[in-house]
Amino acid sequence: MSIKDVLTSSVETLVVTFVATVLLIILGIIYFGITLYIVKVASNLFFGKGLEANWAVLSAALLTFGALLAGALGHE
Repeated sequence: MSIKDVLTSSVETLVVTFVATVLLIILGIIYFGITLYIVKVASNLFFGKGLEANWAVLSAALLTFGALLAGALGHE
């Protein structure tokens, strides 16, 4: 195996890792936004009044964190 092959393989791995990381960050942000919307709608529907923004964001963040963590650990 030549040095050129090793460098090519390393660069390809680095690019794939970078693209996957960016994609997962974008998907996490989208999932957080959807979860935030669901939390706000559900609070209006069940309690008749909306949550304060701080509590809605905290709830959505905890739900998103739990879902992403469960997805990551579920494959082991």
